[in-house]
Amino acid sequence: MLLREKASSRRSCRRDATYHMLSLSLTGARLYEPELPYEYEVARRWWELPRSICLPLQQGGWCQVLFAGRAAGTAGPDVRDAVMRFFSVPDPALEELKEVERVVGDVEFHVRASDWRAHAHHSDPAYNNVRLHIVLICDDAQPTRRQDGRVIPTCSLADVPLGRKLVSLPIIDEKAWPCQQLSSQQRDKLLRRAGLLRFEAKSHRFLEELHIMGSDQFQGLDAYDACLFLALAEALGYGRDRVTFRALGLRLLLGRGEIAEPLGRSLCPQPIDLTRLHVLMNLLARWRSVGIWRTLRNCLWPARRAEDYQYILASLRTCFATLGLSQARTDILLCNVVLPFAAAIALLEHNEALAERGRTLYLQHPGLPSNQITRSMCAQLQLSREPRGSCLQQGLHYIYQQNCREKHCHSCIIGSQRI
Repeated sequence: MLLREKASSRRSCRRDATYHMLSLSLTGARLYEPELPYEYEVARRWWELPRSICLPLQQGGWCQVLFAGRAAGTAGPDVRDAVMRFFSVPDPALEELKEVERVVGDVEFHVRASDWRAHAHHSDPAYNNVRLHIVLICDDAQPTRRQDGRVIPTCSLADVPLGRKLVSLPIIDEKAWPCQQLSSQQRDKLLRRAGLLRFEAKSHRFLEELHIMGSDQFQGLDAYDACLFLALAEALGYGRDRVTFRALGLRLLLGRGEIAEPLGRSLCPQPIDLTRLHVLMNLLARWRSVGIWRTLRNCLWPARRAEDYQYILASLRTCFATLGLSQARTDILLCNVVLPFAAAIALLEHNEALAERGRTLYLQHPGLPSNQITRSMCAQLQLSREPRGSCLQQGLHYIYQQNCREKHCHSCIIGSQRI
């Protein structure tokens, strides 16, 4: 009941704060414009801000937007991974800046500053990574405070002049990003290298986990199966709530473990989450006796057609399809978990043939579904389409996590080629 009341209150406040119905005067036949704009007008202004724009903050000081971030989904903050500089000087044109802080975080849009509390963001941990509150009207004298108690700055875009040259700091070069100046051949070569680096990093992480687990048994499963099961559980939550999925996997494996509150603050899991949880339970129930790793290893090294990689890929896909998993999610599990795990086992057992098989399958995999990271990186690199092949797509993820999220171009595998 409380959740329904909160949702109803939030919808009501959003309507009151962002909309005014157009009214028609019967006597004068006059049409009145909305008193306040829609919230998407705030978002539009944000995305149209020039690079390295300096925004005045209501609390004093300035915020330089180095990168506007990427649009988020329907749940949580409006913008993810914006790169910003905060500093407090009377004039942003001064050469010596004081108290400079460079952050990467989320941004939330509202028409009114008071909407932050009206929408209960102050009590929602999903907004604890918000670093900047963008509004049009500052109607609240109280500070914008997150659930963790931290106060975040507020900027009114109504204070930013439109149609004029905006204040900008001479810190960031206004030329194109270095990664946008590569040829397609150079870019694909570097993305392939980045994709292999991501593959190797995942393999070494599995190797470390296997060394930690040793030869312990987990509810009848050996260390190989326990490590692989937890990784598959987490991968089922990619794009959703991977922490909760891994915690649920640990709960199924050991019969204990604390499970955090799922994202979305819903009493019941979403249908897509329920489906994937059923897949996880089916996996443990059907493969426990025969062994999870043994089942997948038999697919990687079949008794016949052992060199037919298309046949091997089809066998792996069928393996997960019988559990009720879609091909798209199966491919994500294969490239992010199964193949890197096979490479880790190969290192542990000094099996060069198995290592080469996992790497070759990874390089030959036709491609993964598009997601927010790959779309954001394609926009950043000004690509007309996503790269072909999973290795290159994973390269986009590697570059994003290592450098592009915080825009460290000088250490980027792509950007450093032009600096």
